[in-house]
Amino acid sequence: MKPQFDNKVMSSFFLWFDNKLLTNGEAYENTTGQFYSTSDEYYGYQTYSSSYSQFVSDASITGATIPTGLYVGDNLINVGEGGSDGLYDINYLNGKAYFSGVQSSDVTGSFSIKDFNIYLTNETEDQILFETKYTQRNKIDLTPTGLEADTKTYPVVYLKSMGTSNEPVSFGGQDITTVNVRAIVLAQSQFELDAVGSIFRDTKKTLVPFFEESDMPFNSFGGYRDRAQYNYTTIAASKTSVDSCFVEDVFVSSFDRGVQSKINSLNPDIFTCIIDFELNNFRYPRNG
Repeated sequence: MKPQFDNKVMSSFFLWFDNKLLTNGEAYENTTGQFYSTSDEYYGYQTYSSSYSQFVSDASITGATIPTGLYVGDNLINVGEGGSDGLYDINYLNGKAYFSGVQSSDVTGSFSIKDFNIYLTNETEDQILFETKYTQRNKIDLTPTGLEADTKTYPVVYLKSMGTSNEPVSFGGQDITTVNVRAIVLAQSQFELDAVGSIFRDTKKTLVPFFEESDMPFNSFGGYRDRAQYNYTTIAASKTSVDSCFVEDVFVSSFDRGVQSKINSLNPDIFTCIIDFELNNFRYPRNG
């Protein structure tokens, strides 16, 4: 199915949120680690997983180490190299690498891990906060195993649409489309929680550039589309206010003690808050 306006808003918001957190908060850490053979296989490719869920992939993040290849033993293999058993792709969104065959030597690399993984979701708040057990992300590669596909780690931010509406604003069919987006933040300290809330509270009255389908940086493997490195700032700079959503308002909310206690009964070390965004765009929804 062809992507619609709401799809574009949520995909663009995801990339904007990620860039803001990495840029304003410097919310990443450079590290090295091993990739371990894991049980999942993707389209017939051998999967090697790191101990971390998401890597920084945005080349506009100053100082971040963005991998375009990995070491197999002492040999650096870039994406698309290595022959019949070579490195097919790196999945930045899930901290994995896909090889065309089994590797006989250790697979290692240097990369930047995000302080907060970020996901789009359609799960309810109850599922996210009260029904899911999370594992704290290691700061360093301590465990000799990669993360399996169903492992949930924190710190993490879940982004979800909370509803949309159209209101007429002028003759000729122009509406203001409002999209309400919620960020559910799961942090490992009150300091981190307050920092995230502060960064995004201050985005009120700013713009979220629209990324068209052709601007989207990732392929189905979670690697670079057409193997072209992704730079958020470069793409966003080409957008005008017409090609953007306006952040009309931002609300940062904490849970009361009773709700927080219920959350901590399953995940005792998690600190949580909700950030609600009201996004507006003037458009002609009935044209075309």
